[in-house]
Amino acid sequence: MIFSLVILGFKKVKQWTVFSTDRMDVTEENVTVKEALEKVAELEYSQNHLRDLNAKMRRWLDVADDDMSGLRSENADLRNQVKQLEKIISAAEQSEAESCVSPLAHDLDLEKRNEEKIQRLEEECITMKEQNKKLTAELNSLQQEREQDKIYLSNFKDAVQSLEEDMKEAQLALHDRDEVVNQKNMELNYLEATVEELSNFTKELKLMNQELRQQLENKQNEALFLAAHDPTTEKEGSPCPHLSFAEEIRLLASTATEATSMSHSKHQTQGEDEEEQLKLQSLTMHLQGKRCAGLLRTGVIKAGLFLLSIIIITLIAFVASWISATNSDLFTINTLWKVARLILQPYCSVHYGALPPI
Repeated sequence: MIFSLVILGFKKVKQWTVFSTDRMDVTEENVTVKEALEKVAELEYSQNHLRDLNAKMRRWLDVADDDMSGLRSENADLRNQVKQLEKIISAAEQSEAESCVSPLAHDLDLEKRNEEKIQRLEEECITMKEQNKKLTAELNSLQQEREQDKIYLSNFKDAVQSLEEDMKEAQLALHDRDEVVNQKNMELNYLEATVEELSNFTKELKLMNQELRQQLENKQNEALFLAAHDPTTEKEGSPCPHLSFAEEIRLLASTATEATSMSHSKHQTQGEDEEEQLKLQSLTMHLQGKRCAGLLRTGVIKAGLFLLSIIIITLIAFVASWISATNSDLFTINTLWKVARLILQPYCSVHYGALPPI
Protein backbone atom coordinates (compact mmCIF):
# COMPACT_ATOMS: atom_id res chain seq x y z
CA MET A 1 0.00 0.00 0.00
CA ILE A 2 2.76 2.43 0.93
CA PHE A 3 4.70 1.46 -2.17
CA SER A 4 1.74 2.28 -4.37
CA LEU A 5 1.34 5.66 -2.69
CA VAL A 6 4.97 6.46 -3.35
CA ILE A 7 4.60 5.60 -7.01
CA LEU A 8 1.55 7.87 -7.28
CA GLY A 9 3.50 10.71 -5.69
CA PHE A 10 6.30 10.38 -8.21
CA LYS A 11 3.78 10.44 -11.06
CA LYS A 12 2.20 13.68 -9.79
CA VAL A 13 5.60 15.35 -9.41
CA LYS A 14 6.43 14.45 -13.00
CA GLN A 15 3.10 15.88 -14.18
CA TRP A 16 3.71 19.15 -12.33
CA THR A 17 7.22 19.45 -13.71
CA VAL A 18 6.01 18.80 -17.25
CA PHE A 19 3.20 21.28 -16.78
CA SER A 20 5.57 23.92 -15.43
CA THR A 21 8.02 23.45 -18.28
CA ASP A 22 5.19 23.73 -20.81
CA ARG A 23 3.92 26.87 -19.18
CA MET A 24 7.41 28.35 -19.20
CA ASP A 25 7.74 27.71 -22.90
CA VAL A 26 4.45 29.43 -23.59
CA THR A 27 5.32 32.47 -21.45
CA GLU A 28 8.65 32.94 -23.16
CA GLU A 29 6.95 33.37 -26.48
CA ASN A 30 3.66 35.22 -25.92
CA VAL A 31 3.43 36.92 -22.58
CA THR A 32 3.91 40.39 -21.17
CA VAL A 33 5.78 41.41 -18.04
CA LYS A 34 2.71 41.21 -15.83
CA GLU A 35 1.90 37.83 -17.10
CA ALA A 36 5.48 36.81 -16.51
CA LEU A 37 5.24 37.99 -12.90
CA GLU A 38 1.99 36.13 -12.43
CA LYS A 39 3.57 33.06 -13.89
CA VAL A 40 6.54 33.42 -11.57
CA ALA A 41 4.22 33.64 -8.57
CA GLU A 42 2.36 30.56 -9.74
CA LEU A 43 5.63 28.73 -10.23
CA GLU A 44 6.77 29.61 -6.74
CA TYR A 45 3.48 28.35 -5.34
CA SER A 46 3.80 25.16 -7.33
CA GLN A 47 7.39 24.76 -6.20
CA ASN A 48 6.38 25.07 -2.58
CA HIS A 49 3.63 22.57 -3.15
CA LEU A 50 6.13 20.22 -4.72
CA ARG A 51 8.44 20.58 -1.77
CA ASP A 52 5.65 19.57 0.54
CA LEU A 53 4.89 16.60 -1.67
CA ASN A 54 8.53 15.58 -1.72
CA ALA A 55 8.63 15.68 2.07
CA LYS A 56 5.54 13.51 2.25
CA MET A 57 7.02 11.11 -0.27
CA ARG A 58 10.19 10.78 1.72
CA ARG A 59 8.21 9.94 4.82
CA TRP A 60 6.28 7.32 2.81
CA LEU A 61 9.55 5.89 1.52
CA ASP A 62 10.89 5.53 5.04
CA VAL A 63 7.75 3.70 6.07
CA ALA A 64 8.00 1.49 2.96
CA ASP A 65 11.61 0.63 3.80
CA ASP A 66 10.57 -0.46 7.27
CA ASP A 67 7.80 -2.63 5.79
CA MET A 68 10.20 -4.15 3.26
CA SER A 69 12.65 -5.13 5.98
CA GLY A 70 9.83 -6.81 7.96
CA LEU A 71 8.68 -8.66 4.86
CA ARG A 72 12.20 -9.87 4.13
CA SER A 73 12.52 -11.32 7.61
CA GLU A 74 9.12 -13.06 7.27
CA ASN A 75 10.13 -14.44 3.85
CA ALA A 76 13.30 -15.93 5.31
CA ASP A 77 11.31 -17.64 8.06
CA LEU A 78 8.87 -19.06 5.50
CA ARG A 79 11.73 -20.44 3.40
CA ASN A 80 13.13 -22.24 6.38
CA GLN A 81 9.73 -23.76 7.13
CA VAL A 82 9.40 -24.90 3.50
CA LYS A 83 12.77 -26.62 3.61
CA GLN A 84 11.82 -28.44 6.77
CA LEU A 85 8.53 -29.57 5.22
CA GLU A 86 10.34 -30.83 2.11
CA LYS A 87 12.62 -32.90 4.28
CA ILE A 88 9.65 -34.37 6.14
CA ILE A 89 7.84 -35.17 2.84
CA SER A 90 10.90 -36.86 1.34
CA ALA A 91 11.29 -38.99 4.43
CA ALA A 92 7.62 -39.97 4.31
CA GLU A 93 7.89 -40.87 0.62
CA GLN A 94 10.87 -43.07 1.27
CA SER A 95 9.06 -44.88 4.05
CA GLU A 96 5.96 -45.35 1.89
CA ALA A 97 8.06 -46.60 -1.03
CA GLU A 98 9.75 -49.14 1.17
CA SER A 99 6.42 -50.35 2.56
CA CYS A 100 4.57 -50.39 -0.83
CA VAL A 101 6.99 -52.10 -3.25
CA SER A 102 4.71 -55.11 -3.93
CA PRO A 103 1.49 -53.08 -4.18
CA LEU A 104 3.15 -50.87 -6.76
CA ALA A 105 3.82 -53.86 -9.04
CA HIS A 106 0.23 -54.95 -8.61
CA ASP A 107 -0.88 -51.42 -9.34
CA LEU A 108 1.24 -51.40 -12.48
CA ASP A 109 -0.43 -54.61 -13.66
CA LEU A 110 -3.81 -53.12 -12.90
CA GLU A 111 -2.85 -49.97 -14.73
CA LYS A 112 -1.81 -51.99 -17.79
CA ARG A 113 -5.04 -53.96 -17.66
CA ASN A 114 -6.99 -50.79 -17.24
CA GLU A 115 -5.18 -49.26 -20.21
CA GLU A 116 -6.01 -52.35 -22.28
CA LYS A 117 -9.61 -52.14 -21.13
CA ILE A 118 -9.64 -48.45 -21.97
CA GLN A 119 -8.29 -49.17 -25.47
CA ARG A 120 -10.84 -51.94 -25.96
CA LEU A 121 -13.61 -49.70 -24.69
CA GLU A 122 -12.46 -46.92 -27.01
CA GLU A 123 -12.58 -49.34 -29.94
CA GLU A 124 -16.03 -50.49 -28.84
CA CYS A 125 -17.07 -46.87 -28.49
CA ILE A 126 -15.90 -46.19 -32.05
CA THR A 127 -17.82 -49.21 -33.33
CA MET A 128 -20.86 -48.15 -31.31
CA LYS A 129 -20.63 -44.67 -32.81
CA GLU A 130 -20.53 -46.18 -36.30
CA GLN A 131 -23.48 -48.41 -35.44
CA ASN A 132 -25.27 -45.41 -34.00
CA LYS A 133 -24.72 -43.52 -37.24
CA LYS A 134 -26.06 -46.48 -39.20
CA LEU A 135 -29.03 -46.76 -36.86
CA THR A 136 -29.76 -43.03 -37.15
CA ALA A 137 -29.66 -43.34 -40.94
CA GLU A 138 -31.99 -46.36 -40.77
CA LEU A 139 -34.22 -44.46 -38.35
CA ASN A 140 -34.43 -41.53 -40.75
CA SER A 141 -35.29 -43.88 -43.60
CA LEU A 142 -37.88 -45.60 -41.41
CA GLN A 143 -39.38 -42.24 -40.49
CA GLN A 144 -39.62 -41.35 -44.17
CA GLU A 145 -41.23 -44.71 -44.89
CA ARG A 146 -43.59 -44.14 -41.97
CA GLU A 147 -44.60 -40.76 -43.36
CA GLN A 148 -45.14 -42.35 -46.77
CA ASP A 149 -47.17 -45.12 -45.10
CA LYS A 150 -49.24 -42.48 -43.30
CA ILE A 151 -49.92 -40.75 -46.62
CA TYR A 152 -50.78 -44.11 -48.19
CA LEU A 153 -53.06 -44.98 -45.26
CA SER A 154 -54.82 -41.64 -45.50
CA ASN A 155 -55.34 -42.18 -49.23
CA PHE A 156 -56.45 -45.74 -48.53
CA LYS A 157 -58.92 -44.53 -45.90
CA ASP A 158 -60.33 -42.02 -48.38
CA ALA A 159 -60.59 -44.77 -50.98
CA VAL A 160 -62.31 -47.08 -48.45
CA GLN A 161 -64.77 -44.33 -47.51
CA SER A 162 -65.55 -43.66 -51.17
CA LEU A 163 -65.89 -47.42 -51.73
CA GLU A 164 -68.26 -47.71 -48.76
CA GLU A 165 -70.35 -44.87 -50.17
CA ASP A 166 -70.38 -46.59 -53.57
CA MET A 167 -71.35 -49.87 -51.86
CA LYS A 168 -74.20 -48.14 -50.06
CA GLU A 169 -75.39 -46.62 -53.33
CA ALA A 170 -75.04 -50.01 -55.03
CA GLN A 171 -76.98 -51.69 -52.20
CA LEU A 172 -79.73 -49.11 -52.53
CA ALA A 173 -79.76 -49.63 -56.29
CA LEU A 174 -79.85 -53.42 -55.78
CA HIS A 175 -82.65 -53.02 -53.26
CA ASP A 176 -84.61 -50.92 -55.74
CA ARG A 177 -83.79 -53.45 -58.46
CA ASP A 178 -84.94 -56.30 -56.23
CA GLU A 179 -88.18 -54.48 -55.53
CA VAL A 180 -88.67 -53.92 -59.26
CA VAL A 181 -87.83 -57.57 -59.96
CA ASN A 182 -90.23 -58.75 -57.26
CA GLN A 183 -92.94 -56.53 -58.69
CA LYS A 184 -92.20 -57.86 -62.19
CA ASN A 185 -92.24 -61.42 -60.85
CA MET A 186 -95.61 -60.79 -59.23
CA GLU A 187 -96.89 -59.35 -62.48
CA LEU A 188 -95.48 -62.32 -64.38
CA ASN A 189 -97.05 -64.74 -61.94
CA TYR A 190 -100.35 -62.93 -62.37
CA LEU A 191 -99.97 -63.03 -66.15
CA GLU A 192 -99.02 -66.69 -66.06
CA ALA A 193 -102.07 -67.39 -63.92
CA THR A 194 -104.25 -65.46 -66.36
CA VAL A 195 -102.67 -67.31 -69.29
CA GLU A 196 -103.33 -70.63 -67.57
CA GLU A 197 -106.90 -69.58 -66.90
CA LEU A 198 -107.31 -68.55 -70.53
CA SER A 199 -105.77 -71.80 -71.74
CA ASN A 200 -108.07 -73.80 -69.45
CA PHE A 201 -111.00 -71.73 -70.61
CA THR A 202 -110.07 -72.31 -74.26
CA LYS A 203 -109.70 -76.04 -73.58
CA GLU A 204 -113.14 -76.10 -72.00
CA LEU A 205 -114.52 -74.16 -74.96
CA LYS A 206 -112.90 -76.63 -77.35
CA LEU A 207 -114.43 -79.55 -75.47
CA MET A 208 -117.80 -77.86 -75.46
CA ASN A 209 -117.38 -77.10 -79.16
CA GLN A 210 -116.56 -80.72 -79.90
CA GLU A 211 -119.53 -81.94 -77.89
CA LEU A 212 -121.82 -79.45 -79.58
CA ARG A 213 -120.47 -80.43 -83.00
CA GLN A 214 -121.09 -84.05 -82.19
CA GLN A 215 -124.60 -83.23 -81.09
CA LEU A 216 -125.07 -81.12 -84.24
CA GLU A 217 -123.92 -83.97 -86.45
CA ASN A 218 -126.32 -86.31 -84.69
CA LYS A 219 -129.15 -83.83 -85.10
CA GLN A 220 -128.25 -83.23 -88.73
CA ASN A 221 -128.31 -86.95 -89.37
CA GLU A 222 -131.69 -87.18 -87.71
CA ALA A 223 -132.93 -84.20 -89.73
CA LEU A 224 -131.66 -85.80 -92.95
CA PHE A 225 -133.35 -88.99 -92.01
CA LEU A 226 -136.61 -87.14 -91.39
CA ALA A 227 -136.22 -85.13 -94.58
CA ALA A 228 -135.69 -88.30 -96.57
CA HIS A 229 -138.93 -89.75 -95.27
CA ASP A 230 -140.84 -86.41 -95.41
CA PRO A 231 -142.54 -85.58 -98.79
CA THR A 232 -142.48 -81.86 -98.14
CA THR A 233 -138.70 -81.78 -98.44
CA GLU A 234 -138.89 -83.51 -101.82
CA LYS A 235 -141.28 -80.88 -103.09
CA GLU A 236 -139.17 -77.99 -101.86
CA GLY A 237 -135.90 -79.38 -103.21
CA SER A 238 -133.79 -76.34 -102.23
CA PRO A 239 -131.76 -76.34 -99.00
CA CYS A 240 -132.37 -73.69 -96.46
CA PRO A 241 -129.69 -71.15 -95.59
CA HIS A 242 -127.17 -71.80 -92.79
CA LEU A 243 -128.12 -70.82 -89.24
CA SER A 244 -125.90 -70.13 -86.24
CA PHE A 245 -124.59 -72.88 -84.06
CA ALA A 246 -126.99 -72.28 -81.16
CA GLU A 247 -129.98 -71.75 -83.47
CA GLU A 248 -129.28 -75.00 -85.27
CA ILE A 249 -129.11 -76.84 -81.97
CA ARG A 250 -132.41 -75.34 -80.83
CA LEU A 251 -134.11 -76.06 -84.16
CA LEU A 252 -132.79 -79.59 -84.29
CA ALA A 253 -134.00 -80.23 -80.75
CA SER A 254 -137.44 -78.86 -81.61
CA THR A 255 -137.60 -80.87 -84.86
CA ALA A 256 -136.57 -84.00 -83.01
CA THR A 257 -139.33 -83.56 -80.45
CA GLU A 258 -141.85 -82.77 -83.16
CA ALA A 259 -140.72 -85.73 -85.25
CA THR A 260 -141.21 -88.04 -82.31
CA SER A 261 -144.61 -86.57 -81.64
CA MET A 262 -145.49 -86.98 -85.34
CA SER A 263 -144.46 -90.61 -85.43
CA HIS A 264 -146.45 -91.22 -82.29
CA SER A 265 -149.50 -89.57 -83.78
CA LYS A 266 -149.18 -91.66 -86.99
CA HIS A 267 -149.37 -94.79 -84.96
CA GLN A 268 -152.40 -93.52 -83.07
CA THR A 269 -154.59 -92.27 -85.88
CA GLN A 270 -154.20 -92.19 -89.60
CA GLY A 271 -156.88 -89.53 -89.93
CA GLU A 272 -154.65 -86.90 -88.47
CA ASP A 273 -151.89 -87.28 -91.14
CA GLU A 274 -153.11 -84.40 -93.19
CA GLU A 275 -153.14 -82.08 -90.19
CA GLU A 276 -149.62 -83.16 -89.22
CA GLN A 277 -148.39 -82.58 -92.74
CA LEU A 278 -149.80 -79.07 -92.64
CA LYS A 279 -148.09 -78.50 -89.29
CA LEU A 280 -144.80 -79.73 -90.72
CA GLN A 281 -145.10 -77.44 -93.71
CA SER A 282 -145.81 -74.47 -91.49
CA LEU A 283 -142.91 -75.52 -89.23
CA THR A 284 -140.46 -75.75 -92.13
CA MET A 285 -141.55 -72.31 -93.36
CA HIS A 286 -141.06 -70.96 -89.85
CA LEU A 287 -137.62 -72.59 -89.65
CA GLN A 288 -136.56 -71.06 -92.94
CA GLY A 289 -137.54 -67.59 -91.68
CA LYS A 290 -135.75 -68.19 -88.41
CA ARG A 291 -132.62 -69.36 -90.21
CA CYS A 292 -132.58 -66.29 -92.46
CA ALA A 293 -132.91 -63.94 -89.45
CA GLY A 294 -130.43 -65.95 -87.34
CA LEU A 295 -127.82 -65.91 -90.11
CA LEU A 296 -127.59 -62.12 -89.93
CA ARG A 297 -127.42 -62.18 -86.15
CA THR A 298 -124.68 -64.83 -86.10
CA GLY A 299 -122.68 -62.81 -88.64
CA VAL A 300 -122.83 -59.74 -86.42
CA ILE A 301 -121.92 -61.79 -83.33
CA LYS A 302 -119.00 -63.45 -85.12
CA ALA A 303 -117.71 -60.08 -86.34
CA GLY A 304 -117.90 -58.69 -82.80
CA LEU A 305 -116.12 -61.73 -81.39
CA PHE A 306 -113.45 -61.45 -84.07
CA LEU A 307 -112.84 -57.79 -83.22
CA LEU A 308 -112.76 -58.66 -79.50
CA SER A 309 -110.21 -61.41 -80.17
CA ILE A 310 -108.04 -58.96 -82.18
CA ILE A 311 -108.14 -56.46 -79.29
CA ILE A 312 -107.20 -59.20 -76.81
CA ILE A 313 -104.33 -60.31 -79.05
CA THR A 314 -102.99 -56.76 -79.34
CA LEU A 315 -103.16 -56.33 -75.56
CA ILE A 316 -101.35 -59.62 -75.01
CA ALA A 317 -98.73 -58.65 -77.60
CA PHE A 318 -98.18 -55.29 -75.88
CA VAL A 319 -97.81 -56.98 -72.47
CA ALA A 320 -95.50 -59.62 -73.95
CA SER A 321 -93.28 -57.00 -75.62
CA TRP A 322 -93.05 -55.05 -72.34
CA ILE A 323 -92.19 -58.19 -70.37
CA SER A 324 -89.69 -59.39 -72.98
CA ALA A 325 -87.98 -55.98 -72.80
CA THR A 326 -87.55 -56.38 -69.02
CA ASN A 327 -86.89 -60.14 -68.92
CA SER A 328 -86.72 -61.94 -72.24
CA ASP A 329 -86.37 -65.44 -70.71
CA LEU A 330 -89.72 -65.52 -68.91
CA PHE A 331 -92.24 -64.80 -71.62
CA THR A 332 -91.51 -65.62 -75.27
CA ILE A 333 -93.36 -65.04 -78.52
CA ASN A 334 -94.18 -68.75 -78.86
CA THR A 335 -96.44 -68.63 -75.81
CA LEU A 336 -98.14 -65.59 -77.31
CA TRP A 337 -98.87 -67.42 -80.56
CA LYS A 338 -100.06 -70.48 -78.65
CA VAL A 339 -102.51 -68.39 -76.63
CA ALA A 340 -103.70 -66.57 -79.75
CA ARG A 341 -104.17 -69.84 -81.60
CA LEU A 342 -106.08 -71.35 -78.70
CA ILE A 343 -108.32 -68.28 -78.50
CA LEU A 344 -109.00 -68.05 -82.25
CA GLN A 345 -109.29 -71.76 -82.96
CA PRO A 346 -113.02 -72.03 -82.15
CA TYR A 347 -113.75 -69.05 -84.43
CA CYS A 348 -111.65 -70.18 -87.38
CA SER A 349 -113.27 -73.57 -88.00
CA VAL A 350 -115.02 -74.41 -91.27
CA HIS A 351 -118.80 -73.85 -91.49
CA TYR A 352 -121.01 -75.08 -94.31
CA GLY A 353 -123.43 -72.69 -95.97
CA ALA A 354 -126.14 -75.38 -96.17
CA LEU A 355 -126.81 -78.94 -95.26
CA PRO A 356 -124.74 -81.54 -97.10
CA PRO A 357 -126.46 -83.24 -100.05
CA ILE A 358 -128.40 -86.48 -99.47
